[in-house]
Amino acid sequence: MTNYTVRAMIFKCVDESGVDWTGSDEPYWVFSALDAAGTALKTNRSKTFGDVDTGETKRFKSGPSGAGENIVWPDRGVGAGAPGPIALSIQLWDSDQGDPAKTEATTNAVFQAAALLPPTQWVSAVPAIVREKLIGFIADDMMGSRTILLSQKRLDERLPAKGSFFEQKFRFSGSSGDLPFDVAGGPDYDLTLQVERTS
Repeated sequence: MTNYTVRAMIFKCVDESGVDWTGSDEPYWVFSALDAAGTALKTNRSKTFGDVDTGETKRFKSGPSGAGENIVWPDRGVGAGAPGPIALSIQLWDSDQGDPAKTEATTNAVFQAAALLPPTQWVSAVPAIVREKLIGFIADDMMGSRTILLSQKRLDERLPAKGSFFEQKFRFSGSSGDLPFDVAGGPDYDLTLQVERTS
């Protein structure tokens, strides 16, 4: 059986929210991973990165002895991976008046309703769920959202052998991905993910 993992590696704040001199962003990331069968959904969040300014790059830590804390698909710490295809939804939040743990729980709950769909249909359904059930229901500001599908064909082409990997950068802003309008002052963040074939 061929398995894969996805790791969050780094992110760069290309342009922080609002006017730069008024203060820094306090970003955190929420990752929701759907398994290949469309039956299991796992949602995890990163730590809150404090005082992030335009131009700064931050690294996600893998944890003690490479424990896999930065694995975002199929689930945190699952270094053995899981079969493809890979379906992953990611939201970038600015910690304000909300509670990141509640954001994580709410995101998992609203995505559970669509979790019994095959990955291709789930990826199509998530943007509407983000717009209708997350924005405005959580006290923190959503700065960006992207839903990603890596098909089995693409995984086969890019990852021909165990141990092979590739990295891909995704732009998060109010006018890209799942959000067709500017939010939270028009921030721009670049997130780099690493996809690896583990078996």
